[in-house]
Amino acid sequence: MKVSLQTFGTRGDVHPFLALGIGLRRRGHDVSVATSSDFKAMVELAGLEFCEIPGKAADHFADPDVIRAIRKSASSLRTALVMKRPTTEEFAHSVERMQEAAGGADFVLTSMICRGYGFAGATAPWGTVNWWPMTPTQEFRAYKTPDLPLGPAYTRFTHAMSAQLEWAVHRPAVNKVRIRQGLVPLKKSPMGTLGVEHPVLYPYSPAFMPPPADWPARAHVTGYWVWERPEQEPPTGLADFLDSGSRPLALALGSAWPVYGEQTFHAVRDAVRHAGRRLVVVGGPEGIASDDVFRVQEVDYGWLFPRAAAVIHGAAFGTTADTLRAGVPHVTVPCWADGPYWAARLAEIGVAPAPVPFQRMTGERLRQAVAAVLDDPRPAERAALIGERVRAERGVDTACDLIETAVAAPA
Repeated sequence: MKVSLQTFGTRGDVHPFLALGIGLRRRGHDVSVATSSDFKAMVELAGLEFCEIPGKAADHFADPDVIRAIRKSASSLRTALVMKRPTTEEFAHSVERMQEAAGGADFVLTSMICRGYGFAGATAPWGTVNWWPMTPTQEFRAYKTPDLPLGPAYTRFTHAMSAQLEWAVHRPAVNKVRIRQGLVPLKKSPMGTLGVEHPVLYPYSPAFMPPPADWPARAHVTGYWVWERPEQEPPTGLADFLDSGSRPLALALGSAWPVYGEQTFHAVRDAVRHAGRRLVVVGGPEGIASDDVFRVQEVDYGWLFPRAAAVIHGAAFGTTADTLRAGVPHVTVPCWADGPYWAARLAEIGVAPAPVPFQRMTGERLRQAVAAVLDDPRPAERAALIGERVRAERGVDTACDLIETAVAAPA
């Protein structure tokens, strides 16, 4: 079987697809990964065939306007208004390249931004991936919609509105491609076919976010897709630092460090010192270490996080997954995108205190959050329990099973 995996965006959008591709290859399937040239070396390191989607992965945090917008508000809409976006023609060209990359495939799996491949007239069975719940349900409102006490009708409305907004992004380019290929342009949103006609895979843990009982049969929560690599050696001096005292906290803000800035480091350091603990800082601006602070630009989270007393992070999808797998409590300082959503969920299941939104962060709120995970044993106990469940899941194998079933099923 030949499978085309298609994704575009940052490292966090590509890494899970590589884990899945490796799993499919181990089962004897031919796998290609279509993404931007930024990740060609990473795809080839995973032993997978690379196909290029035009454009560069959006480095949002290199844009001063984006940084200013996020520092003012966590609103994705506000940020989207200042982001540089491709023209309709550029987007259409990318969709056509996705179609070329899928040539001869028996199945195509796309990320959110690559769903245009399927909407434009896919010639192979296809499915899609979402990093957060997007399939309509009566159990909760749609992602990042206002929490209003308006009952079931409002819940249904939020899902319908969310689907229409996503289709509005894809529609101009999709219909441009369809017209070029002699197909009738779509007037009605095809979003309703996802999870019904085309499988939707959610690569997060059901122990963290169980699937609603009313989801359609082809919407699946698989567990996280983890690229299991040999454990990397820690940076020089880090193991000695960890062994020289009580377990430190870890601060990991990933690619969003330009938004958080050095002032966030100082605020977190002071909160950790106030608790009488030490700190490992991953990434961020270059700074001077001290006896109670170890700074490192890169480290294997799978090695570091289980050795931490807690992880302070922005609740981005990937870092949330790594911390859940480590089985340690979280302190969340979300700043934008899916961060506030996952931060709220972490607090809801008891592995983190209430989030400290970056835009309203104060030293006192940080000190209270750090104290909450160090002085109360319940977040650590709950995190350890969920961590065991997450590590026991077969996310990649489950996704591979679903893809093989989709191909084997009668048309």
